[in-house]
Amino acid sequence: MARYLIIRLSAMGDVAMLIPLLYAVAHANEQHEFILLTQPFFTELLLDAPDNVEGMAIDIRREEKSLLGLLRYARRLRHEHFDAVLDLHDVLRTKVLRSILRLTGVPTQHLCKPRQERRRLIADSPTKDLTPLTPMWQLYQQVFRSAGLIVPEAIPPVAIHPTLLKTFERLHPKIAQSTSGRIRLGIAPFASTRAKTYAPDLMQEVLRLIEETQLFELFLFGSRGREQAQIEQWAADRPHVYSVAGQLDLSDELILIASLRAMISMDSANMHLASMVGTRVFSIWCCTHPAAGFLGIGQRFEDCLQPEDAPRRPCSIFGDNKHCHTGPDFACSRALSPERILQAVLSLTDSAGS
Repeated sequence: MARYLIIRLSAMGDVAMLIPLLYAVAHANEQHEFILLTQPFFTELLLDAPDNVEGMAIDIRREEKSLLGLLRYARRLRHEHFDAVLDLHDVLRTKVLRSILRLTGVPTQHLCKPRQERRRLIADSPTKDLTPLTPMWQLYQQVFRSAGLIVPEAIPPVAIHPTLLKTFERLHPKIAQSTSGRIRLGIAPFASTRAKTYAPDLMQEVLRLIEETQLFELFLFGSRGREQAQIEQWAADRPHVYSVAGQLDLSDELILIASLRAMISMDSANMHLASMVGTRVFSIWCCTHPAAGFLGIGQRFEDCLQPEDAPRRPCSIFGDNKHCHTGPDFACSRALSPERILQAVLSLTDSAGS
């Protein structure tokens, strides 16, 4: 039996993308143990994990933020007696950790990012080459294979244990199951940056159009604070629209997402949370592009909703606000019509969308 340290510190979407693959690898290599090193909050993503998978927290926002704190943490890792380290992040912090462990004789493997290919994608040119890059989850697979592990080709979503479902239904009876016979649809209208976020006034119009069909029961997702206040305002006085922003812990949010027919999401963590539990996503891409390799596992390219009149996209791989080719007004966040989003969602009413 070997103990593998798997390192992925951020972001939430990247950690969520890793979870189904980690579970599949763990099931295929039951004789080994896998410890996922990530930020404390992200360990909640280990929903109903296999017996040979556990989480280990590193607080890079506080104790381990400084180099000294990171070195102290590396000393702790040395006493865990890992047999191998798989760095699936390859940033400065993870390079420090894996280098210290390698000096003590622990073999290491790390992610190889396609940096040159990414620069090609974000070139400021209307005739750029949009050949898709290798998906990030497949790059993760390569690292597991390089460590000599059995890596399944097919990556199933994380299944919700019946016990967890029953507990959720008892704690949240109002949202656990539909009583209206309508299609359960989630909407996550925000992303981590403005450049990745579909214009809020247009999203309000999407919400109105979907609600007017009287076919859907809508659940609005967002974080506490500003997002929660705006979402609660959108849901007010709408009997089939529920705000769950800031009201559920991460595991309960995943259980709710798993109960939905589909979600509307930005290129954001919510797309990967839905992918993790096998829920279809109609993803909205503003300054970013699915060709960069960050489409959720199991999602369909045809469900990616993108502006048709923004030839210089993508402006950014990760959605930062500094490199938008359309300027500070982020025109690509307004270049997709609400009617196109409605048309995509209405495919759920066809037998093919079931």
